[in-house]
Amino acid sequence: MKKVLSLSVACILLLGAPVSASGLPSRTNDKELLKTKAIEKLKEESLKSGKEMKFYSNGKGVPNFVIGKLSQKAVKSSKEAAEFMSENKDIYGLQNGQFTNKSEEADQLGMKHYRNRLTIDGVPVYGAEVVVHTDALGNVYAINGDINNEVPYESWSKRFTITDADAIKAAENSLSLNGKSIEYSVEPISEAYIYNKDGKWIPVYFVRLQFVSPYIADMNIFVNGATGEIVDSKNKVKTSAATGTGVGLYGTRNLNLDYVSGKYYMRDLTKPARIETYTANYTTSIPGTMVSDTDNNFNSSSQFDAVDVHYNTALVYNFYKNNFNRNSFDNNGTTLKSTVLARDPQYPNEPLDNAFWNGSQMVYGDGSGTYFKHIGSALDVVGHEFTHAITDRTANLAYENQSGALNESFSDVFGYFIEGQPNDWLMGEDVYTPETSGDALRSLADPTLYNQPAHMNQYQNLPNTQAGDWGGVHTNSGIPNKAFYIAATSINDNAKLQQVYYRALTQYLTQYSQFVDARNALVQAANDLYPGTTIAQSISDAFAQVGIGASTPTTKDTYESNNTMSTAYGPLTSGTVYNSYIYSSTDIDYYYINASSGYINISLSNLPKDYDIYLLNSAGNVVAKSESTNTTENIRYYAAAGKYYIKVVGYNGVYSTTTPYALKVTYTN
Repeated sequence: MKKVLSLSVACILLLGAPVSASGLPSRTNDKELLKTKAIEKLKEESLKSGKEMKFYSNGKGVPNFVIGKLSQKAVKSSKEAAEFMSENKDIYGLQNGQFTNKSEEADQLGMKHYRNRLTIDGVPVYGAEVVVHTDALGNVYAINGDINNEVPYESWSKRFTITDADAIKAAENSLSLNGKSIEYSVEPISEAYIYNKDGKWIPVYFVRLQFVSPYIADMNIFVNGATGEIVDSKNKVKTSAATGTGVGLYGTRNLNLDYVSGKYYMRDLTKPARIETYTANYTTSIPGTMVSDTDNNFNSSSQFDAVDVHYNTALVYNFYKNNFNRNSFDNNGTTLKSTVLARDPQYPNEPLDNAFWNGSQMVYGDGSGTYFKHIGSALDVVGHEFTHAITDRTANLAYENQSGALNESFSDVFGYFIEGQPNDWLMGEDVYTPETSGDALRSLADPTLYNQPAHMNQYQNLPNTQAGDWGGVHTNSGIPNKAFYIAATSINDNAKLQQVYYRALTQYLTQYSQFVDARNALVQAANDLYPGTTIAQSISDAFAQVGIGASTPTTKDTYESNNTMSTAYGPLTSGTVYNSYIYSSTDIDYYYINASSGYINISLSNLPKDYDIYLLNSAGNVVAKSESTNTTENIRYYAAAGKYYIKVVGYNGVYSTTTPYALKVTYTN
């Protein structure tokens, strides 16, 4: 909207007093002002330490990845990490709440990673999580995560009028059980949160019900903490020491077994975590009966599935233990249970063409022979399901929309790594449609072969329902899969790339990470592990090729670093045009002039988006500004002699890496 000067403001302007060039009040509210000041403060402190800070935002001007020298004192405990976040919450525009620690983990580089969640009145905000990353000395070198700064302050704890037990009962009552009882695989859990439903903030209990009868489910149910009503409900099942031998789909396998009372059981005791393989024997019973034999040669055709799953699960365990020192999916040595020849309790008389992680164990259907046969015989499928379990205990990527597609993509990527065949980019080709040669579930090299998009311009906005595959988690995963393929063929070093992907998954991604967050996490992980190499650049380029983020610039933005008053570029020559960029959502450009008494005229033109311009005195106070929505911004200000700063910023985080703005200042020297 065009802004005009009122008569009274115009008169003041003639006297040279500080005023907006438009004459209207600034559109920047207190929250935005606090955020801008906090970001600029962090930038200045980082630069003082010799490290230029980088920001990535969520498109709304709220940072979701910040890299630099961010702390002035060492952070060496969970408590200090939470305090650091609470002290710096203004960078998110947060006016309410505090951060509390969720978990911490040290890595092989001596770095630590503290997961913190936002709480208001002691109640955590669902999905609002930030990870604080420190180097070996305790310096904070990065923070990342997803924060919504629009949660109102209320006495949230007092809005809960029902108990945990009430919430679990309400969740159970909401299920369609047809009079049948629930057989839990894990005891129900209930946790209090502040939850956003259709733009409205609600006190809820998040109830997780994992059961295997009367049907297989990992139910995520949100119960209104005040009324007991069901707010949301989603089934988030993720689909897809004696010795002996056994015959599987591909011949004889060497197996680790357990000999007890004259029988050999498929229980591997040779590793820090047990591996147990059960059979449902074409029923709905899970976990079923542990597979056994009177001798140590499992060679019956009915044992093919169990032999291959037991063998492949050991290979997958070894992959994660040998490459990342990870002891089971939870890194705590929990027993790995798998069930083969399972049926769906809803369709007990039909073959189950599926494999999935149900929240506590792997389940492999018996397969119809038309779509699948011997599902667990495919190493990449077993690796895929095991990786879902790891994701569940680390990034905990929400199984919906882009975060759910990342959940699927990372499982595909590690299925590829585990299979260990560098030129085999197909997933599940060994067991999918056995009568059709060359068929597969998905292709990392060319997702379009199996009806997946390979670029963001093909992204499918599917409904976040079970019928819509929870926003297309198995569909849109083709986009990050394609980015992985491009990166892998460019880097040509899977040993290094698998380390990068594992670090990104376990240390940087959070519950609602989007595709661009995965790109940023992978780039940062590559810089952590392999500084000075081209790996990070190759990953950045690969994601750019599928429409996710821009390729990391190999040269700096013009006149950088000029992100603060102390690093302002200048003095500018009167009448000269300076072309530069607002290169990111948090980029701010500062310039300075040394002016004699007289008019300062500033023109900002060729604007690709809504940019604003400010004139500041030597104390940093705004004396004039232009905040129109036009393609040019202009300031005319009568100034006393002195040093002045010109500040250029994109409104609400807009920027362009391709179109430079043109800045021209005329003044009396």
